[in-house]
This record gives sequence, C-alpha cells and structure tokens, in this order.
Amino acid sequence: MLRQQLIALSLIPPATFGFVCNWLTVFIVVRYRTLHRPFAVLTANLAAWHAISATAALFFIVPMVVFDIRLMKENSSVCGAITLLAYDITAHTHVTICFNRFVAVFLPLSYTSIFNPRSTKVLILLMTAVSTVIVVTFVTALDCQLEYDDNHWTFLITDTRKCSIFSWTIMFGKNLLFSIVDVLLHVITFCRVVRMKKAAERSSSQGYRLQESYFLKQTFGQTVFMSIELIGYILPSRSLQPDYVSFLLSTFLWCFVHAAEGVITLIYNSEIRRKLHRRKKSYRISATKIEQQQQQAVEN
Repeated sequence: MLRQQLIALSLIPPATFGFVCNWLTVFIVVRYRTLHRPFAVLTANLAAWHAISATAALFFIVPMVVFDIRLMKENSSVCGAITLLAYDITAHTHVTICFNRFVAVFLPLSYTSIFNPRSTKVLILLMTAVSTVIVVTFVTALDCQLEYDDNHWTFLITDTRKCSIFSWTIMFGKNLLFSIVDVLLHVITFCRVVRMKKAAERSSSQGYRLQESYFLKQTFGQTVFMSIELIGYILPSRSLQPDYVSFLLSTFLWCFVHAAEGVITLIYNSEIRRKLHRRKKSYRISATKIEQQQQQAVEN
C-alpha cells in the first residue's frame, strides 16, 4: 500500500500543470471577445475538458490513493464517469480541431462558410450531447463502470462481456480511430504548411514567418503527444505487470498528455500567448502605479 501511495504522488506535477494551464486557457478565451473565433473557441472547449480531467486527478484521485480513503474508492465510479465523458468529448474536439486546421490550410476560401461562430457553437453542443448520451448509456443502461481497482492501481472498466464489447466499439474503439485520424490530419496539415512556408518565405514579413513557426510547433507538439497517448488506449491495463507500470501507462499517461497539451497551447498559440503577456504587463503597470502612489503618500 505504501508503494502505491508514493507512486500516486507522481500525479501531482502533471495534474497541477494541467489544472493551471488548461483553466488559464479557458479564462483567456472567455475573457477576451477578440478570441471568440472558431479555432480559439474549439481550443478553449478542448482545454476545458482537459482541465476537468486534471481537476478530477488532482482533487479526487490523488487524495483517494495517497490517503487510502475507502469512501472515495467505493464511489470512484463517479470520477470514472466524469473522466469517460471528458475523454469522449476531447476525442471529438480533437478531430474537429484537426479538420478546422485542414480546411484553413487546404480550403481557405471555404473556411468561413464551414467554420463560423454559430456553426462552431452548434458543433460543440452536438459533440457534448453525443458524448453524454454514449456515457449515460454505458453507465446506466448497461451498468458498466470505470472504477479504481486497488489490485491494478488504475481505473478499469467493469469486466463483463457486454461492457467490453461496448467500450471497444462505441467508446475506446471509436476514439482510437479518431486518434489515428488526428495524427494523419496533423501530419498532412504539417507537411502542407511547411511547403507553403518555404514558398512564401522570401515575400513574407518576419512577423508572418514567426506566426507560421508557432503554428508548426503547436501542430508538431500536439501530434507527438497524441501519438504517445495512443499507447494508453492500446495497452490492456489488466495484463500489465508490475502494478506501477499499469498506473504509469494509464492514469499517469493520460494526465501527463492533458497537461502537455495545455502547456503547448499557452506557449505556441500566438493569440492566447499575446493576451497572456498583455495581461501580465497590465498587472506590472498597475503594481508600479500603486507603489508610486504609496511612495508619494509617504513623502507627503
């Protein structure tokens, strides 16, 4: 038990990074109306559900395992249902974001007719509704749960035939296919942007080339981490030995990927990064003014 508790502490760094970075992304997009555009809104939706997963890991899974809280372990299916919902919605959102980038690069003239504020909101509502129906059916109608298993140190689906069939067809199988499509679309878009960048490099301004560079880095980073995340979906946690390997290649890996995507968004999404820097600058200016006013008051 002590070793399991110590291993669970490894969740704290990625869960904290995922919590802070993803909620910060959501806050910035919601706060600034200039970011209420399709790509930014989809990014915020993805970050919101990553943040929910990180919140569940930080404030439920970590204390549950570290302090061996039996009540939380007995009701871990609640956290499991939230995790399943977040997982399914993020899978749908990833595909939508990939398609958004694909259209922006290959069909720029049709972009606004396919992705506009209204259609984006409809897509988000549709994805949320579909995922909710799938998870509710899985949890209530089929009585399948994603619960924490003390023997394997990770969350596992109820070990029945109907749960296995449903999870590998409607949920994990579908989302595994989505993840593969994500990687393929990212690679195709990445290659296209590289060719466009080389063709326009001589005539483009330095600012434009820098923005393209950030786009490439964000696309490449997300492709790498989505490829890593595939490992956690393919490997069966029940058969992994020793137990800490099962934990690291499932719960820890999912949490790490969500945190990594949040960090990548803050670093390489130029629009969100500019708003973040501007907000930091305004805080510095406000703090300086307060210090000057206090100094003048002391002198007077």
